[in-house]
Amino acid sequence: MKEDSVEISRETEDAEVEIIPEVEKSTDYIDDVVTADLNPNDYTHIVSMANDITGDYTLVSYVVDLDNDGTDEAFVLEVYWNETNNSPLTEDSTFEATRLWFVDEKGDATNLTDFAKDGPVSVHETLQLVTIGDNSYVFVSAYGQMAAYDQTVIYTEKYNAITNATDLPCYGSKYFVDGDVVWYKEMYGMQIDREDDLPLIDSGLTMGHCFIPYHLYLDDSDYTFKLYGAKEISLEEAEEITGLDFSDILSDATEYEFILRDNNQLDVNIATACEPSFNDDGESYEFICYSYFLQDNGQWESDDYIKGYYLIDPVEFTNVWDFLQE
Repeated sequence: MKEDSVEISRETEDAEVEIIPEVEKSTDYIDDVVTADLNPNDYTHIVSMANDITGDYTLVSYVVDLDNDGTDEAFVLEVYWNETNNSPLTEDSTFEATRLWFVDEKGDATNLTDFAKDGPVSVHETLQLVTIGDNSYVFVSAYGQMAAYDQTVIYTEKYNAITNATDLPCYGSKYFVDGDVVWYKEMYGMQIDREDDLPLIDSGLTMGHCFIPYHLYLDDSDYTFKLYGAKEISLEEAEEITGLDFSDILSDATEYEFILRDNNQLDVNIATACEPSFNDDGESYEFICYSYFLQDNGQWESDDYIKGYYLIDPVEFTNVWDFLQE
């Protein structure tokens, strides 16, 4: 949950740095799971009566109470019947799923068309179920079978209707961790060779499958998880804010970028010239990134780097690092 921020200014010789020191995470929450019911029930019956479920498929359900009013609803999943196991479950406790419905407490079924948009997916038998205040959220996590990527859609009830609880694409894993949602955006960005005269961001000569974590907060006004705001800052501003010396991690850098986010997260992108993988005599760069977080003791700390790079806006791709646009 995000409260109005209090801005504090610290002046450097050249610029005034604005810091947002307090962003309150969701603290009143229950992090739980919901396990699929493999047996027929009222919810699967409602869906089967209104839809053509062929003999190769069956229905399973995840029974929940999203609005916490004491009356259950359910997500109903169309899954492939595994003849080898004589069960809808595969050996790794997943379902091969094709369609998903939500059956509300009145018995009305809604086909959730933002699920499995690109073909069949593998869905786990157990899903993350998070209750925050008066609302619950189900994290329907899956892995594409035809398009090999992770995907998660977070569902909740808003104004008595089922809704996607983020403005993000379904692609990439999403987990609730310590009061925030963490979205792992998938991309190929460990190394980029320049393609012809194109900017690096437009090059198709990329390699290295990255999973870049972005944090989201819950906006109480519309029950939606949203990305924290972010902006690029200078090296001098980063050092003034954190009190850290970045010379060691930047010692071999060809280019770098600092991104400050509203959850007091400082991301550092580092590009280093390297041998090309596709163009024998062309430009190529390897990318790594660090994330520093403000701790309760006032210190900024970081784990080890990850390969790839952060974006200020990973959805709309606005304010992209100048180096990537050259």
